[in-house]
Amino acid sequence: MHTIEQLQDMLAEHNEWQAKINFYRSEIERMKETLSKTLRGESNQYNMPHVEHFQNQFILQKDVLDVMRHDFKQHENKIEAHATKPVLNLANMHQNEREKLISYEKIFKDLREEFQSFIHKDAFS
Repeated sequence: MHTIEQLQDMLAEHNEWQAKINFYRSEIERMKETLSKTLRGESNQYNMPHVEHFQNQFILQKDVLDVMRHDFKQHENKIEAHATKPVLNLANMHQNEREKLISYEKIFKDLREEFQSFIHKDAFS
């Protein structure tokens, strides 16, 4: 059984995760806008496969964030219910959710770096 303090810590961390998801969603929107602005008037057909790659990645990563947001909400419900109806392996479940976000952050960082490279160096220099 977890203490009230442990459960509060889990909920606080959960709130941080939700804020990060909101941040990444905003970043994806910002990158989409940047891609759109950069492409206005651009007629270089060489860039189109790269553009489509990023458009697809933005859609995919936004979908992943939506799934994570849902999973985190389900986990939050379990944390809140734990006081009245203990959940087995809650700490392990919490760690798994944390690891999902850490993995996503690495993937997102790589995507952002790849995108910045495309925008600043490869495509339009």
